[in-house]
Amino acid sequence: MSAHAAPREPHVSLGIAAAVYFAVALLYFLPAFLPDRHIFGTDYLAGGYFFYQFISERLASGELPKWVPYVFGGLPLFANPGSTYYPIHLLADALLPISKVFPTVFWFQFGMAGLGMYLLSVELGCRRWIALVAGFAFQFTGITMSWVYAGHDGRVIVASLAPLFFFFMHRGIRAGGIAPFVGAAATLAFALLSFQIQNAYYLLLAAAIWAVFCLVHFGIVRRPALLGKRVALGLGAVALGFVIAAVNFLPFLDYVPESPRGEEGGRGYEYSVSYSMPPGELVSLAVPEHVGASVSDMQGRPLFPQYRGDNPFKLHTEYVGAFVMVLLALGFYYSRRDRYWLFFAGLSLFFLTIAFGGHTPLYRLYYAILPGTQRFRAPSLSFFVVSFSLVAMAALTLERIATLRAERLLQRSGTKGEAAELDRFVWIVGAVIALALLGALLTAGAGPTQPGTPTIAGGWMRFAIFAGLLSGVLWLWLRDRLTFPVVLILLALVTLGDLWVISRRFLHTVPPPEEMFAPDDVISFLQRDPEPFRVWAFPFPQPWRSAGAYGGNYPMLHRIEQVGGEHGNQLQRWNEYLGAGTATYIDWHNFVVDAGIVDTADGQAIAFNTVPGFLEAANVRYIVSMAPLVHPALREVHRGSALVYEHTQALPRVYLVPTAVSVPEGRMVEAMRSGSWDPRSTAFVPPSAEVQLPNTPLEGGAELVEHTPDRVVVRTRASRPALLVLADNYYQDWTATVNEQDVPVVLTNHTFRGVMVPEGESVVTFRFQPRDFYIGFAIYVAGFAFLALYGLFLLVM
Repeated sequence: MSAHAAPREPHVSLGIAAAVYFAVALLYFLPAFLPDRHIFGTDYLAGGYFFYQFISERLASGELPKWVPYVFGGLPLFANPGSTYYPIHLLADALLPISKVFPTVFWFQFGMAGLGMYLLSVELGCRRWIALVAGFAFQFTGITMSWVYAGHDGRVIVASLAPLFFFFMHRGIRAGGIAPFVGAAATLAFALLSFQIQNAYYLLLAAAIWAVFCLVHFGIVRRPALLGKRVALGLGAVALGFVIAAVNFLPFLDYVPESPRGEEGGRGYEYSVSYSMPPGELVSLAVPEHVGASVSDMQGRPLFPQYRGDNPFKLHTEYVGAFVMVLLALGFYYSRRDRYWLFFAGLSLFFLTIAFGGHTPLYRLYYAILPGTQRFRAPSLSFFVVSFSLVAMAALTLERIATLRAERLLQRSGTKGEAAELDRFVWIVGAVIALALLGALLTAGAGPTQPGTPTIAGGWMRFAIFAGLLSGVLWLWLRDRLTFPVVLILLALVTLGDLWVISRRFLHTVPPPEEMFAPDDVISFLQRDPEPFRVWAFPFPQPWRSAGAYGGNYPMLHRIEQVGGEHGNQLQRWNEYLGAGTATYIDWHNFVVDAGIVDTADGQAIAFNTVPGFLEAANVRYIVSMAPLVHPALREVHRGSALVYEHTQALPRVYLVPTAVSVPEGRMVEAMRSGSWDPRSTAFVPPSAEVQLPNTPLEGGAELVEHTPDRVVVRTRASRPALLVLADNYYQDWTATVNEQDVPVVLTNHTFRGVMVPEGESVVTFRFQPRDFYIGFAIYVAGFAFLALYGLFLLVM
């Protein structure tokens, strides 16, 4: 090879890169696409799957999903729509079985993660083969891949789109034109439609810092007219992204004050910094085994050493791999004057201080000045920006090394400068490998030693091996012992192999839903009762078929309504009715009073009382418990995988009340708790309702004729005017008619719906008609129509 002729480098086109990324992502998630398999996710299988099944059925019936009656007394879907209106989710739901929707979303997102990183790397001046490897490094980085274990699709969606959003913003600020900003708007809309608000907030914060940097870097701040145009286009892109996502956010704005997270000032600083990332867990960037994780396979075998951090548990990893860590170390020498590298170094440090949360006094400053931070918790979620920044820094460093290598080939070889450059490379990577080997030596014998159990020392050795392999490939390439195609293939294989060793510990499958969630003996028993009722999964010692505090959503699949469930943003009024806690959303203090262990003829049992009226009024007919219960109104009716008790004093879902007492909204629970409230005779309503009822005996009753998610029909017969109580959650978008005449829906007993009915026979119809949701959905459809037409215009032009 001539010393004056640089070898031809491989050209990796955008099409080839996209095909490779999506093919590799499909190979990774292939187990979840196999017949009779279903992707595992802790939160997904406890709650998310059942919601998406419900949503899929509503869409298949030609109805937009709006009200979910099966958990927490009923709530609007837009309280937490998840990825319902994410375009890939909708498309997959239309074409595939519901059990394959989640893996399809993950396949697409991790394909886009790689492609977005490739585009950004090329945009920043990296060679295309370097961009390809950088795409692999971000595609399978630990923080996003490990979110699969819990089934956090929203987090994955936002994080995987970060490089693409940065690419469009950089291209738009650098080159101008409308198209890149429309691309940025579409990318942001996709991220927002995940409804992972906290991660989207971090993405927007990082992108704002990026935009300011780009405006300064390209000198646009010194040209007022151009600056005004670029800023207007950037702000317009953000606005358009939010407009397209109006289907989620327009109705949600009215919901925020009704949610547990809607209280002024949030839930306090201590809540906000819960699940902060301890600084000591930074070692997980290279050796996640050193910190451990609360992750096991489907047989219960631990896949990491036991988690030893400050948080209650850990279901993720910050691992970025040897490619990133080795090039990070090299970057401190080779890229120390690169503006982009310095920017991403600063961005990663800033977001590290956010991820550290309560472990650094800086977070008190962020808590005070960054809007919205008071409503968040788990600041460690922001770490995806750190991982993304580190991958970008690795790509820039490898590009710098490739540039130095190319310059050397155009000069005479064997100079002292060349030797010095190579010496520095050897010393830096040698130090990284030596530190890893030292870590293995110092941790030998630490942690569990059972055969087959992951060890801390094994993690250090694994990192040392991959760091050595990667360094060896780079060294041979710098010494001209490897051609470009070979170095590309080897770097790709080492990077993918390294990341897959860790990431695959977070991907598991289980039997299909029809097998895993088939009706058990409890469900079969409950389904014998044809009338609407609620089931309460007794929370102590733990709820039936759930590790969560409020029960899982398994009954929802079988059309059984619950007092609790898995959600996280249910109506705060319902929480208060059950008994709102301080450390938790619900502590059940209206449903469980004076609980204790007692001895019975059959052994020990949990004895408890309730605040009079609360359990009865909520239509709680059955209580499912994992332990024997003692309560004066309970009667055991089934014994199997769990104990089922009938609540003999439960009221029906609809009933007439003769007396309404006017009480301010904020004091209803207090009024209901004082004295011995009898919901059969007395209902509490706000003064604004102006409910006037005669003080005469009431005869008659109410019959539930139809009870569907968005429509309830009741037939009443009353000897005089009365208040009809429907023991479902009140929300402002519920409307009612009595004999086809519009009437107001009255907030009753703090959280239920009430309607005044006249003497005689009447038909009352409740309809859920969320106006803001309909407007948002129309805007959503129009927004994507605009994007489609604009894309077609670009293709034609």
